[in-house]
Amino acid sequence: MIKYIILLSVLILISCQKKEETKKIENLLYFKSRFIAELGSADYDRIISKTNSKVKAKYFEDVIYVTKFIEANGCGDYIGDIKIKKDSIYLVYKLVSDEVCMSTAINKITYIIDNPTEKKYKFALKWE
Repeated sequence: MIKYIILLSVLILISCQKKEETKKIENLLYFKSRFIAELGSADYDRIISKTNSKVKAKYFEDVIYVTKFIEANGCGDYIGDIKIKKDSIYLVYKLVSDEVCMSTAINKITYIIDNPTEKKYKFALKWE
């Protein structure tokens, strides 16, 4: 009987730790970084001009759909986050891997943001 109690206690502790690790980022409902083209490919030369465009935001009631083409390290892994300050949302694009290389790629990043107040924001990209 004591073995079962100990096993149950260990399982409960493990499940609590996993919940803390997967803490939800407030207001960020979804993030995706999709590879589009790599330096040297025909698509790269055609798409590179899109990286100079502004952040595109579309408002759907209480949700904001944001996209942007960016140049990033071709070997790096990135995560997305947001920081909201007054009337601005900073789209954070953070390198989380130790692996980097000399290759450059174009990625399309997408953020879906909860906007319960249906407020209009200014957007900026922030690298971390």
